[in-house]
Amino acid sequence: MKKLFLLMLMAFLTFMNFLNAQTSTDFIICIDNSGSISSQRYNEISVSAKKLIENILACHPKNRVAVTHYGTGLYGQSNSSYNPRIYIESDFTNNIVTAQSFIRRLDVGDHFHEALGLIGMALDNNFSPDIVSPQTTLNKNPDSNLVIILFTDAQRSAGDLVSGSYLVNYYNSTLADPGAFKNVSIFKKERKARFAVVHMSPDSYSTQAGASIASAGGSYTGPVESNTDDIDFGILPRLYFGKSDFILDANEILEITQNVCDNSGGGSLEMFYEPNNCGGLNSVQSVFGSYNLPPGANFVSLDLSIVSLTTGDQYPVSYNPTYTSPTEFWQWMVPADFSSVPGSAMVGQFKFLLMLTYEVGGTIYHTSSWNNYPFFSYDIDFISCNKSASQKAPQHKKEYKVDRNADPNHFKKNIVAESAQQFQITPNPTNGIFKVILNKEPENGLMQIVDLTGNVIYNKVFRNSKELNVDISSQKQGVYLIKIISDNNKIMTEKIIKK
Repeated sequence: MKKLFLLMLMAFLTFMNFLNAQTSTDFIICIDNSGSISSQRYNEISVSAKKLIENILACHPKNRVAVTHYGTGLYGQSNSSYNPRIYIESDFTNNIVTAQSFIRRLDVGDHFHEALGLIGMALDNNFSPDIVSPQTTLNKNPDSNLVIILFTDAQRSAGDLVSGSYLVNYYNSTLADPGAFKNVSIFKKERKARFAVVHMSPDSYSTQAGASIASAGGSYTGPVESNTDDIDFGILPRLYFGKSDFILDANEILEITQNVCDNSGGGSLEMFYEPNNCGGLNSVQSVFGSYNLPPGANFVSLDLSIVSLTTGDQYPVSYNPTYTSPTEFWQWMVPADFSSVPGSAMVGQFKFLLMLTYEVGGTIYHTSSWNNYPFFSYDIDFISCNKSASQKAPQHKKEYKVDRNADPNHFKKNIVAESAQQFQITPNPTNGIFKVILNKEPENGLMQIVDLTGNVIYNKVFRNSKELNVDISSQKQGVYLIKIISDNNKIMTEKIIKK
């Protein structure tokens, strides 16, 4: 009996050690809804925010996200009055579907300082008529960190309280005066909050104000407006991202996540999967990747699951990968691997989530990865799948394994999207000069060209267009993804080969 008690006690202490190994974080993604945010700019924010949410929720199982909009008028509605307002999409959540289900809510003016004050009221459960959403509170976990990620194109201080554009305090906008940043300083000091700022800045004064709001970290080393009340006063670099658009590339998303999400164990994980309609059920696909552990760490496990993009429910998937090096792995996915998923749940679209568990000095840590295949909204669509498909992998399985051994990065370098052709590319392959022909809508939207590491190498906004002329002749040879983002945030992709 004594042995049993000791075993139970050790198991409990191990579990508590696991829970305390990394500190969870509650994130507020704060989105500028002012009149200068066009539908195209909002779509760009939406794409980047959703990718950030993926990374945030993968970083720690207890991380949570709340999306908050700010403006002075209701979007698409008549307004009897205009004030600095916020709209909270939901309370903090770790359900990816809830976290990513947001749309534009507000319009007209841009007053971040006043919006931050309203966020403070929501965190303190205080009522304000200017919190105009059904959700009026933000119930932060008292043991969690707090991070605010701001997307804005605001000026430092311009205009009035209705349609003005203000990063700083409307009632005290004096340059280099701590009062201009009063609410930011309160959040940093009293709430221990950290800020990351993604900013389409109109001028140098606005850039310096945005950098002053941003917390220490990141890679920005430019000018910062003085705020002697700031706990980061005089510290560089800053978590400030000056942008010409709101699309964050893979390196920027990684920089934000690594700086604001606790990964005190020091391990990292990258997982890849080539998305198609049926994944491992009608055609063999491989979930592969690599991990890195800090010195002295011991590998424990790799655990794969799929997450429903309809409900956010998570289901385990059988995963016993082959290792092509101590830290490189892959596994073919076949129908039997999904046997733990109830048939009633196997509908709609899903994403893979892979978790690495490891031990350092007796403490258990973990880190997770969503699919790093660039910018696909889902991995598997079970609607078009047949679970009774043959469980036997095709004969070319062995050839795949040989290729991986010969070059562990082979498949990472040669990922290609397989989807029904949604637009035409001519010529393809190309020397870099080609034409994109849209077969149907959208006639308005954004075209991007993405390399296979996730970096955006080309942007083009189009209006009332069916044909787009492109020149990437200066880019190196290889496979690229062309992504069309419509005004309603529908994403279409095709591959192109640059000779």
